[in-house]
Amino acid sequence: MFRRLWSGLPEDVTFPSDLKGLGYFVNEDDEIRSIEDPDNYFKFYINRNPRICARQRFAFNHALESIVHERLEKEGMQKVRLPQGTPATEPHIPIFITLNLEAKIRIVVIFGEPTQDLGLVAGRVANGPGGINEGSMVSVVRALVASQHSSPDDASPPGIVLANTGQTYWWPEGKRAITISASAALPLPSLVHKGIREVPSLNRVPGNENPREHVRYIFDEVLGSMAGERTVVDVVAIGETCEIVERFLDGKEAWDAWGERLGSLILLGPVFEVDGLTNAQFKDFLAKRARGYLLCSEPAGIPLAPPEGNPELSILPMGYPCVSSSETSHVETILIQARSHILSHLQDVAMNPGYENPVIAVADCLRPALTEQDWNEVPEEEKPMISKADPMELKKELKQAKRWKKFVETGVAPDTDSESESDV
Repeated sequence: MFRRLWSGLPEDVTFPSDLKGLGYFVNEDDEIRSIEDPDNYFKFYINRNPRICARQRFAFNHALESIVHERLEKEGMQKVRLPQGTPATEPHIPIFITLNLEAKIRIVVIFGEPTQDLGLVAGRVANGPGGINEGSMVSVVRALVASQHSSPDDASPPGIVLANTGQTYWWPEGKRAITISASAALPLPSLVHKGIREVPSLNRVPGNENPREHVRYIFDEVLGSMAGERTVVDVVAIGETCEIVERFLDGKEAWDAWGERLGSLILLGPVFEVDGLTNAQFKDFLAKRARGYLLCSEPAGIPLAPPEGNPELSILPMGYPCVSSSETSHVETILIQARSHILSHLQDVAMNPGYENPVIAVADCLRPALTEQDWNEVPEEEKPMISKADPMELKKELKQAKRWKKFVETGVAPDTDSESESDV
């Protein structure tokens, strides 16, 4: 009889936590490239074992996150641990805020997607074509500081809060917060272990157990303690976080506390219908001072739908006007593609306290016919799969389907040896 000892299992793979150790460097265009072949970007599939690939990605993401955080701090952002005052070794979630946030009369709060690390906008850009700054909040912070004024009477830039709806899982051994998806790539006792069971008492951060609770904490605790009573708050939400923010502000308690202090609400890639809301005052705010940016190939800012929606473009009633983002495929890159237009709109609203959304005409932008050139420009992985079936095999499957239909209707199984095809 044979038995395998725990010590006989293959060890889990480990990787360095810096770009150079992983075989990468940042080139003059701020793009991460392979040291071995500078023409190549990050390579995920380095082994047939998916566990090894995931472990490399885990280390790579940590290295990228460290670079982004270092750059954000150089831009004047301060990392704060939540709950506030928590020691670095205890469960906490990091966020970034502007220094002297308490003195700001206008604050821009950005809620990223629940799948992203703090400071990242789109990994496909940060570790690929475009570069680290372009694919992270570094470019957003720089643009806000350079182009925004706090009010018509205050030319100083607004305060900034970078929330962290993604990293809500506490990793005790690593003493840091990570995303739920990253928890699947945590170190294991061996290469063949299935994973780690989540234990709420160990892996959850008090008051920030999930994206919904984190949004509540940002408003109630962070802004509640740092923002002045007259401070105007502008909110930008991306992807799934749009619904979370809308549902929070739709609550009576939240609206009573923040309704008079909200300047504008920008929702990137929203899908939540206004019928799911109950607060009439919040609905009125959405119609007058909120805006949605949708996936669309039209130039950024082209009107697509009024608050009532646009059936011609299959746009549901969102409760606020929706415009094009110029991004066609990925919600996470809307802030990158339409950044200048989004920030320009934020500034327009901030400079006009009585701003209300103009009545827009539904744009006549039905999808044009796809030309051969358009088809050739579509990436292969996004094209629909077309297969060719064997006529004889298709005929057999059709015959079998007819026999099954007859059995369902009559309860009698057809005799395949005696009944003709026309009978079945």
